[in-house]
Amino acid sequence: MLPKVSISKILNSKSKDKFNLISKSNFDWDEVFFYCSPQVVFYRSNYIEFAFECIRGNNIECEDLSLGVELDGKIIALFPLFFTENRNALGFLGDSVCPPIFIHSISKKIKKEVSVLLVDKLKSLFLRLNINKPIISDQLWPSNTLSIWHKTILDHSKKCEVIRESFLNLNYDYSKVRSNYRKSYKALISKANKLFKQSKLKGNNRKVWNEFRNLHFKSAGRKTRSDKSWELLFDEIKEGKSDFYFSRDNDGVMRGGSFVMKTNYEAFYAIAAYDRDFFHLPIGHCLQDFIIKDLLKTNIQWYRYGRLYKKTDFDTPNDKQIQIGQFKSGFSSDLIANYRFSGF
Repeated sequence: MLPKVSISKILNSKSKDKFNLISKSNFDWDEVFFYCSPQVVFYRSNYIEFAFECIRGNNIECEDLSLGVELDGKIIALFPLFFTENRNALGFLGDSVCPPIFIHSISKKIKKEVSVLLVDKLKSLFLRLNINKPIISDQLWPSNTLSIWHKTILDHSKKCEVIRESFLNLNYDYSKVRSNYRKSYKALISKANKLFKQSKLKGNNRKVWNEFRNLHFKSAGRKTRSDKSWELLFDEIKEGKSDFYFSRDNDGVMRGGSFVMKTNYEAFYAIAAYDRDFFHLPIGHCLQDFIIKDLLKTNIQWYRYGRLYKKTDFDTPNDKQIQIGQFKSGFSSDLIANYRFSGF
């Protein structure tokens, strides 16, 4: 395995033409992100820090190799990337490398050159690190066309597999959005609204947040993430960058909660927990309806629910993953293909 200094040297070395690759620690990531399009939640520095802590919190050695692409002294693209030593994997969301995002008004020509440069760097690392099953992903957001990144990878990979992500289009009024709900959900929402009261956490209320932490622990049956990762999420709420929504029963006991991360472009259904003793009741249905109504008051375009798992998927998801994906897809309006390339 290459030492860390060698990995950084391969990534951050000056390219043969006009681009420099700059380590995330050497520039203001969020300042560049502000000018990027689309503003996908996963590319925010807070999310990258949270994802990094979730890995490290499980006693997995991880190095943050995220970088910016510089042209003429200006960062024009962001490229999040982790190296997990225990698994000998290079990726970001799981063991999959994600595409770069670019600031506004970058030409197709420059995007193509940057994509070629980054794929060449990745191929060098795949080879030097002896990574067994390298994966590069595209696409992480709704689009009517295949991206330049996608077309670049096509020339280098031997295999392409497809997974699906559920999204809800928020560019309509509530009646139109509700028309996309699964038919059975409407009656379930009406039923649940009589049994539970939905709220949105306001201000710095650690007591409510700790209730959710305890509920999450109870639902999972174990501690699934580090204390620091929970603090990072609470910081998001305090800074007004994310929101926490929750349901209480008629006795005032929290029975469900959902943490939603946001940008100006999208909201992401990041974490949820529901009291297992109440799984027979549609707590999640009424809470999601409440969240959607709140999101419709903003200019956010999409509500990202995450992956829709199927038994026929190449990575054989378990029953729980399939059930969760099925629940979330009942609110979605769009199913987006996410391509995973391998065989480099």
